[in-house]
Amino acid sequence: MCSHEELVYTREGFQLDVRGDGRNTEELRSIVLETGQLVQASGSARLKLGATDVLVAVKGRGGDELGAEFAKGLERSMYAGLTGRGGGLDLTALCVTSGKICWLLYVDALVLNMDGNVSDALSIATRAALSDTSIPSVEVQAAEDPNDEPELEVLDDNAVKLDITKVPILLSVSQVGQALAVDLTAEEECCTSAALQVAVNSKGQLCAVSQRGSAGINPGIMQEMMSKAQRLGPEIIAVLDSFLHTRSMALD
Repeated sequence: MCSHEELVYTREGFQLDVRGDGRNTEELRSIVLETGQLVQASGSARLKLGATDVLVAVKGRGGDELGAEFAKGLERSMYAGLTGRGGGLDLTALCVTSGKICWLLYVDALVLNMDGNVSDALSIATRAALSDTSIPSVEVQAAEDPNDEPELEVLDDNAVKLDITKVPILLSVSQVGQALAVDLTAEEECCTSAALQVAVNSKGQLCAVSQRGSAGINPGIMQEMMSKAQRLGPEIIAVLDSFLHTRSMALD
């Protein structure tokens, strides 16, 4: 918990667009991203956002409060219609036999160190892990008896990368005093009065919005928060995608 003096000092600094680590209210901490670190997974990414350190693995196969919060946010931001299209991922790409067999993707996340803004770090790492994910092609051979299940042959050498173009990231916009800021450290989070978690894609489109904490948010402030996320989100995604593209070209 912050003392009253620390609370006043932090809020006054945010009001002047100056933070304890030298950033302004719209700056993220330094990001270190590594992909493909877990050979057992279909795709993986480790991301360090300042001192916050997370690891995400995606596995393709036919607990706590923070985990539940992130899972719900991911589900809302990736939701698609009944056809499987229109969401963050085109779920039809996971189809093996229409209406019968498909790949299931499991996202496992591990928080190695927590220093604020964990949900955003996990969402960025998840997007990177999905870009690293390869789904093997499956050759379907019909059985002689129409009532029998078809024979499936998994072709690991003919894997297909997932298209993450529409996959959003979560961007938490917090109110500290009268200022709105992103990427709060654990110390700064003690000084926030309200926070909005916004899922935004590369085009700046809102995919989901959820409030964090129990404090109410003025509708006008909420609109400002969403606008800030819509402006900053595509910039973050562009930097991330540029890195992922460069790495992919190097591996090829």
